[in-house]
Amino acid sequence: MAKKMKLSYFDIRGLAEVTRLLFAAAKADYEDCRYNLSFGTPGDFSTIQREQFDAAKATGEFDAALGKVPILEVDGIKVGQSKAIERYVSKQLGLMGSNDIEAFQIDSLALHIADVKDAYKAAKEAGKDDKEAAMKKWFEETLPEWLAKVEKSLPSAPGPWLVGNSISYADVVYYYFLRDPKGFFDDTEAAAKALATCSRLSAACEATFKHEGVAAWVSKRPEGSAPF
Repeated sequence: MAKKMKLSYFDIRGLAEVTRLLFAAAKADYEDCRYNLSFGTPGDFSTIQREQFDAAKATGEFDAALGKVPILEVDGIKVGQSKAIERYVSKQLGLMGSNDIEAFQIDSLALHIADVKDAYKAAKEAGKDDKEAAMKKWFEETLPEWLAKVEKSLPSAPGPWLVGNSISYADVVYYYFLRDPKGFFDDTEAAAKALATCSRLSAACEATFKHEGVAAWVSKRPEGSAPF
């Protein structure tokens, strides 16, 4: 019998969107529970108002996740931490490859993104006195260099998927990081140009973008309470 899953998070993409994309890729049903956010002053995070979330938190709803979201409830059991949720959902939905080695490779590829994000944060910090120049260098030089390293790390596969013969967690997470119209980088055009320098990553992201389940979700997903 299929497990009943409920994903709770704010009404934004944020740390839950990869999991939502995984459900979409598998065409699997789940409950997408969203808590509204609003700003007293637009863009000022110190003025965020989240009455629904705060009320639920006060009842202990999120204790299993240290009082935070996202949190996934499976047949009444609640577990937190976004990456743990992504891996669990991927495994349950058949998105972790066809064997343990493929699952190992998929997990490793997904974790490479953390290294790239760390480099991005460092580049922004180092270039805070001239943000425009720093981001130009990041997208035109540094990001392509990192993606080339990822491309070299890819296991042999028939394509277009990064591991094995079907879409996996790895494809979804790279798609959202680099190709999704509302993905990780604000400058999606610059990210797309960097992605285009790596043929296998580019092909996998494009195949994911065109995947029936993913495309359907991207075309209809809620705008959300905030643009992130």
